[in-house]
Amino acid sequence: MSQLYEALTAANDEVVERLESLSSTKELEAQFDEGKWQRMEDPLLRRLKTCARRLPGNVSHNQIRTYLILIFVAIGIVAIGTEYALRSNGDIGADGAGVYGVAFEGTIHPASEIRITSSLGGTVSAIFVKVGDVVKPGQVLMRLDDREVDLNVSQASADLRTAENNLDNFRLDLANASARVAIAQRQEQQVPTRQWRDSPERAQAAYDLALTNYNRVKELFDAGVLSRQELDARATDLKMAQDDLNNAKRLADASANLERDQTEQANLQAIVTRQDLQEQLRQAQIRYQRAKQDKEAMAVRATEAGTVAEVSAKLGDRIPGGTVLLRLAELDRMIVDVPVSSKAVSSLRVGQDVQVELPSSPPQQTEGQIRLINPLPSANMTHSVEVEFKNTGLLLIAGQPAEVRFQNP
Repeated sequence: MSQLYEALTAANDEVVERLESLSSTKELEAQFDEGKWQRMEDPLLRRLKTCARRLPGNVSHNQIRTYLILIFVAIGIVAIGTEYALRSNGDIGADGAGVYGVAFEGTIHPASEIRITSSLGGTVSAIFVKVGDVVKPGQVLMRLDDREVDLNVSQASADLRTAENNLDNFRLDLANASARVAIAQRQEQQVPTRQWRDSPERAQAAYDLALTNYNRVKELFDAGVLSRQELDARATDLKMAQDDLNNAKRLADASANLERDQTEQANLQAIVTRQDLQEQLRQAQIRYQRAKQDKEAMAVRATEAGTVAEVSAKLGDRIPGGTVLLRLAELDRMIVDVPVSSKAVSSLRVGQDVQVELPSSPPQQTEGQIRLINPLPSANMTHSVEVEFKNTGLLLIAGQPAEVRFQNP
């Protein structure tokens, strides 16, 4: 049988040509009955006959004829099917002309899809939509458990009130201190000048008096009226007055510097305290606003208008932040993705017109355009071609097959 199979394989091409002219299996059998196959005296058929004679004796001529008929028919069907498959998939010449008018089948999906996520984690407590619902921007689609967030809002609100009160109290204390300073300054100005400007001025007067007495005594001493002892006493008084004057000046300078430094320190301290309290207030405001935003984030809303294509979460699910909870699809524009052979894709261009047959009942046809041609082939050496078309009736056809025919530009 292996020799017979080899002979059949070698005769494949010629047999296929003969099979294509036959209309049925009965016609083939009729030709064998009339003995026409015996008149095919070509070398290939003679080899088949030789192989048939070598088969065991228990195999009849009719059985061999039946086997040959079945084998010829099978080879013909395979050859014709292969040729049709190559022709249907656009296996065309180098010019690519055969791609036009050929139906390519692909899968429909929305041209635009929106993923709805939650910025915070939580437990799903309510779901307000289902697949197929049309939603508007800002519409609440899902809600997460917000009891913990409510506590954070309450705490942040209390911290904000405390910061506001602290700043208000500081402003009141600062105003009272400024008022006391102003009163003290006025009271100081009302003190008589002699007591108010005590040390430097009085020391200067005492020094001047001591100097005058010393000069007078010295003149009398020089005249021989007073003794040396009296002159030395006046010199000592002058020296002490000089020291008192110097000390009074230094003390006055130190007091002035100290007062100036204390005033500056108090002012700086007031500024720092005010800034600290203002910063505390600002941080409290930020925490409060963030807590309110977290509270708002517990309501998952639609960012754009669309149709709910998928609801990924269920009631009671504990989801982390950033999880995709729903998917929205804009059904006004759809995409059908079709595979095209490498030979055929070279004749296509982005923006080229395409006719799309939709899987509606009854089937509808619409016009589309090539949106994308993937330059890299897939594993089976076909390129993905995306055809975009308007879904004017907003048909729910995502995931369904569609046929496209490329229009010759």
